Amino acid sequence: MIMREADRRQSRSLVQDDDLWERLRAIEDKLSLIIEILSPEDSDGPMLDEILGRLVTLIAAQNPMLRRIDLTTGRLFDIQEGGTPRSARPDDEDGADA
Repeated sequence: MIMREADRRQSRSLVQDDDLWERLRAIEDKLSLIIEILSPEDSDGPMLDEILGRLVTLIAAQNPMLRRIDLTTGRLFDIQEGGTPRSARPDDEDGADA
């Protein structure tokens, strides 16, 4: 009788282990599906490197305009402070671009 009780416990333990493994497999399958859904494929849009490259190109293209804005702002500050405007200074390199 003691042996039968041990066999029953072992049998229940094996059934519980099998049930636990089945649940873990089901959870793994669901997680794999969720990760697959949330992970974009290479063809779904531009990669981060491509987006950053485009932004750098756009900013570089705006550099002459930004220099002009900076020069104009500097001129206005010079005039307000009563100094000589930057475009009239011989040492001003940006004055030639304006």
